[in-house]
Formats: sequence, structure tokens, C-alpha cells
Amino acid sequence: MASTDWIEVQRLAAEFQRAQLSSSLQKLSERNCIEIVSKLVELKLIDVFYTNDGKEYITLEQLSREICDELYLHGGRISLTELVPILNVSYHAIELRAQNISQSKPEIHLVSGQLIDDDHLDRITEEINENLQQSGQITVVELTKQYELPMEFILQQIRNRLGTIIQGQQDKHDHHFFFTEGFLARNRARIRGALSAITVPTAVSAIIAENKLPERLFFAVADELISSKRIQASVNGGRQANLATFIPDVHSRSQNEWIDNFLKQNGYLEYAALTRLGLGDPKSFCRKRFKESTLLYLSSCCVGSNILQQIEAAVEEALVSQSWVGVLPLLPSIFDEEDAGQIVQHVLKNSRSLADKDALVIGESAVTSNAFVRNLKLIFRPIIEQKASEVVASGDYLQALADQRTAKEKSFKPDQNNDKKDRKEKRRKKANEGKLGGGTQGRETKTKATKKKYQKGKNDSDDDDDGEFAGGSSGASSDLEFMSLNEISHVLRKQESLVDAPDDFLEDIAGRLYPSLQSSFQESARLAFEAVLSATSGQRRQTHSELQERVQLLLQNIKQGQNAIQFFASLDDQQQLTRHLLKTNGSELANELVSYVSEDTSVANNAKDMSPEARQKIINGLSQNMRVALQGLHKAIQGTSIEELLLEVDGALAACDVVIRKVDKTKEKAIMTQQRHLLIEQLHAAEDAALVLHVAVLLLFHTVTQTVLSASGRFVPQIITFLKPHLPPSIAELLSELQGLVIQELKCKGDEELLKDVRQKMETLVPQVRETAMTYKKSISTARD
Repeated sequence: MASTDWIEVQRLAAEFQRAQLSSSLQKLSERNCIEIVSKLVELKLIDVFYTNDGKEYITLEQLSREICDELYLHGGRISLTELVPILNVSYHAIELRAQNISQSKPEIHLVSGQLIDDDHLDRITEEINENLQQSGQITVVELTKQYELPMEFILQQIRNRLGTIIQGQQDKHDHHFFFTEGFLARNRARIRGALSAITVPTAVSAIIAENKLPERLFFAVADELISSKRIQASVNGGRQANLATFIPDVHSRSQNEWIDNFLKQNGYLEYAALTRLGLGDPKSFCRKRFKESTLLYLSSCCVGSNILQQIEAAVEEALVSQSWVGVLPLLPSIFDEEDAGQIVQHVLKNSRSLADKDALVIGESAVTSNAFVRNLKLIFRPIIEQKASEVVASGDYLQALADQRTAKEKSFKPDQNNDKKDRKEKRRKKANEGKLGGGTQGRETKTKATKKKYQKGKNDSDDDDDGEFAGGSSGASSDLEFMSLNEISHVLRKQESLVDAPDDFLEDIAGRLYPSLQSSFQESARLAFEAVLSATSGQRRQTHSELQERVQLLLQNIKQGQNAIQFFASLDDQQQLTRHLLKTNGSELANELVSYVSEDTSVANNAKDMSPEARQKIINGLSQNMRVALQGLHKAIQGTSIEELLLEVDGALAACDVVIRKVDKTKEKAIMTQQRHLLIEQLHAAEDAALVLHVAVLLLFHTVTQTVLSASGRFVPQIITFLKPHLPPSIAELLSELQGLVIQELKCKGDEELLKDVRQKMETLVPQVRETAMTYKKSISTARD
């Protein structure tokens, strides 16, 4: 060292000594030091870590040195979490330095949060080699559990030391398996001996279990022995022991010979039989074995050309002779319906001789022609004609027409309320205009116009009605079924050509015939209905004339009843009598019109007994104009106004083409006389005292008022009250006495003695009342009153 340098060193030492001996005012405080260090760290002039207690700083290099020292002290392996309390530094800082150490020093490895050096790994591999030499085999999975290290890390370390520290070799197919040469030689000899002794297909799992062979080594040794021709065999099913099968070539040769002979003799190969022979994938085997042959591969078997040619010949014969053939009975018993269907489709698609034939496949495997199905329709012609006549005669056809008309009108309903109100207003206006001439002249005017129309074109109007039914008959009878599918199948079963046909074949044929037979039945029913209409047109005209007379008589009774009701002063009595008149004569009038337009003989015969519900149902099935008019009449009957009923009657008569002639006075007197005679006949026939009293007061009311009153027995007290001022006192007293006895009879039914006495008195009074009612004549004074 030069003298000048030494002098400079002495000078600096003296200055340093003076600085140490200087006063405390020239020293930095701890806080200032912390701020200075923090600023230097912030400016990245220095790089340090804080200790966990915050009292010390440590540089990166120092932390790395201390980590390496601790790794050495712990035998070459230490966890990063163990270093935290030892070095008093955060885990994050230790982790960063550990990563830096593992990257800068190849002999140190950071694995799963642990630092491990090569010396420790060498000791581990030495232990692995000792275990390998003792057991002959090791697996990486076991080593992973033993040393708590990742599988890939251990596998890499073993590979790096294979042939040096570790004396063994790695399995070519399973890289996680290692074994020694001695272990390989022993097991190769065992496997060679076991496979050499096998002469039939054997499951690999059975071979391994029986000889206690290592599964990992078996497939590698077996492949080596087979490829070197030391063993004449093959392994099928992959490299899994539970799926693989060892098949010796001696068995394969005999198996192939059996398969070839079976196909040649029977014309098919069943997959189940090949599976029993030990073939895991029989379909793939057949494709590979018979790739030059034309086989049809089905779901359960494969079929040769011989069977296909037989089926083709049978189908062609059936088509030429216009018959049918079931393919399934022609096939061996192992074939199912699905197989037969696939064979049929294949034959029809690939056969040149059947390309121009009119073939029809029924069900899955039956084949016939369309001409055969058309010929079967001829069987049903007599049945169609007979059943068409039956549905027309029974009225079912007519009901179907009505039901269809109702369904159509329900599907499209315009605003009928306003139309109905307009029609009612027009009818009221016309009635009022006619009434200006007095009486019922307004209605007479309308009936004349209707009469003229009726006389001019009666036949035309009838034809229009008939045409309305006939016009919709093409689809109206669709609700009438000709035959069900079961019934059609039953008829087909009786045919000689179909006796042996299966049920599904007949059901399919029936389904194909059903639409055509239904259409033919509808047409036959329409023609039969038209024939019945033309035959009954004369009878309909006679019915029309009789209807006019009945309707005219009922209208006269209603008018007479209306006049009779006016004699009662009580409004309540008038309303009750009006309801009774509407429900009796009004209902009978509506029933006559509804039964006439219904075209149903069973309805016409029961017109008087028709209930309101039945009448409403028939009205719903009529045409639009008739339904609206008769619906109004039907509602008026349920009301309380006779005038409204008479207005609705006009519209109903016009809609039904019924003309009412004007009743002259002579005929009106005759009707009155006829009604009186009817009451007298009823009075003669009556035996019960209550009935005698009822008819007697009606007859006396007719004599007094010259009107016919329609009233039930419950109105007898009101009628007697009305008659008393108009009858002699003796007759009025006689009626009151009999009325009291009738009431007394009803009250004393439990007292036999009193009942007997009452009936004796009634037997005395009944003849007197009957005689008085029939012989009483209205005096001039009474008439004036």
C-alpha cells in the first residue's frame, strides 16, 4: 500500500473517531432512520423486507442465505410455512425468495410449498431402489402417498436416475409402473406357460386370477409373445382384464369352420349364437369375415342371399295372384317382426322384378297389392245398402242432419239479438196496421199473402225443405258410423282368403277400408233418404191440411180463452189463467208446428206429450228461419201475454208455410157448439165429485158468458165467485154446497165416519149439479146484465 493511501486511511479513521465522540445533537433518531429507509425503499434505491415484529430490516440476499442455511440444517427438505416462525419474516417474502432460489440454483427445487435439494432426492431414490429390488415392482402412486410429493415430480426424478441409482425399467404401456429384469423374466415365463396351456377362449381376468399374474405386465408380455409367434393366439376386447378375452388360433380355426358351415346350410347367422362362441362384437366379425359376400345385417342376425331369394319369390307370387303373404312365417323361428319388416323393405327396394308391381306393406311384414284391398270393398256393398235403409227408417239419419246443422251454426253465430228485435218490431207493426180494420184483420192480411205463396208454389217449398236436408247430407251423416274397425275386421275374418290372416293384418286392412266404406255408406244413406222424401211427399200434403185444421181450432180456443179471462176482475186471477192458457193450448199449438217441421214420425206421433225440453231440442236442430220463429213462440208460451203469443204465432206460421183461413160467424158458432158438446160429454163421463164440479162450473161459465174458459181445478172457487151474481140463488147455493163438501172431503181423510157421511151427501148433490149444468139456459135478463 502506498504511503499516501495509508495517510488517507488514518485521516478518515480520525474523522470517524471524532464523529463518534461528537455530541448527541449530531445523531439520527430511530424515527428519522425509519423514514429515511422507507424513502429509500420507495425510491427503489434499496430493497429490504420487514420482519414480522417490524423492528428489523433484512436484505434479499441475507434472507436467501438464511433460507439456504435452514434447508441444510433440516436435511435438504423444509416447508415454507416452517420458515416463517424461524426467520420471523412473512410467508410472502419467503415464497418470493424461495422461487428465486429454485430458479437460480438447479440443485434446489420448490415443490408443493417445500424446498428440496438434490441430496435429499438422491436419498429418496436410493430408498426407492431398495424397495424395487426387494419387491420386483413399484408404482408411482404408492411412492406419491409414501413421500407426499406430486406424481409427475417423482416420476421425473425416477427417470433421471433410472440406470444409475435405480436399477430397473419402466413399463412401455403404463409409465407409472417400474420393475426389475428379474421380476420381468419370472413373470414372462409364467405368462408364457399359462397361455401355452389354453386351448379355448378364456377371459383374461380368469387367467390373471388363476395364476396370480400382474395385470399391468400381462398384456405387454402377451403382445410380445404373440408378435414373436411364440404363442398362436389373439387378445380381443382391449387392454382391460375384465373385458379382454384370450383366443387361441386352434379355437379360431374351428370356430370359423363352424360359422361358415352354419351360414351355408341355414342361410343366416344369429348374433346371439356367435356371442356364445366367444365373439364380443359378432356384427363386426361378420362384416370382416364375409366382406365379399352380400349379407343383409339385421338387428338380431345377418341373412344370406338364399333366404332373400325365397322371400322375393313368395312376394312376387302374392302380387301376381292378387292375394297376400305373411313373410314372418316363412322365416326361421329366430327372426322377429322387426327382422321380417327389414327383409321386406330390402326385397321391395332392391328387386328388379318387383319394381313395377303395386306392392302394399301391411303391418310390419305382410305384403299384398292395392287391387286386393279394392276387391275386399265389394264384400260390403250389400251391408252398406241394408244399413243405409235402416238409419233412414229409424230416423238416425235425420237426427244426424239436425246435429250437424246445430254444430255449424254454433261455430258461426252472428249478432242475432238485434236481428230478432227487428223482426219482432216488424211483426208488431204489421199486426197493428191490420188491426186498424177491426178484429184480427191485420193477421188476415198476412195469412192471405202467405196463402197465395203457398198455393202458387207449395211443391216448390216442399222441395226446398227437402233439398235443405239432402244438400247437407254428404257430410251430415258423418256422425253415423257405418262400422267400427272391429266390426270390419270381423267381416273380413269370415272371408276364405283371410281366415289365416293375423289380427294386426286385418286391423290394418280395416283401417284402410274404413274411410272408403264410410263415404259409400254416407252416399247410400243420402240416396235412401231422398227416395223416402219423394215417396212421402203426398202424405206430407195430407198432413199439412190436417195441421191447418188443428192449428185453426187451437187459435180459436186461445182467442176464446182470452175473451173469457177478461170477465175476471182480479188481475192476479187474470195472470194465473193466462199462464194456464199459454201452457195448455199454447204449448199444444207449438208442439203441432214443431212436430210438423221436424220430419220425424216418432215426434209427430207424440206431439201432445212433448215436453218443453224436447221441443227446445228439436227447435235447435231446425234451419235458421224456422228456428228463430219457433224459438220466439217457445219463449212466448213461457211468458204472461196472449198478445205476444199471437204475434209470435204469425211469424211461426209464416216460417212453416201454414195458412189460416178467416173464420166466419157460422163456423165460429159451430165451433162454440162443438166445445159445449165436449164439456157435456166430459160431464157425463165424470164420476168424481171434484171433477163433476170442475166441468160443471166451466159449462155454466160457457152458458153465462158464451166463451170457453181454459182453467184447471184450482180455479173452481174463483169461477163460482164470478158465477154467483149471474145464476139463480138455488143454483149458486148448490154449487157452493158441493164445493164445501169437496173441500171437507180433502180435510177429513183420516176420519172414516165423517168421510163416509160427506161422501153420502156428495152422492146426493152430484146428480143435481150435473143436471143443473146441462139444462141451465141463460135468461134474457141475465144476458142483459
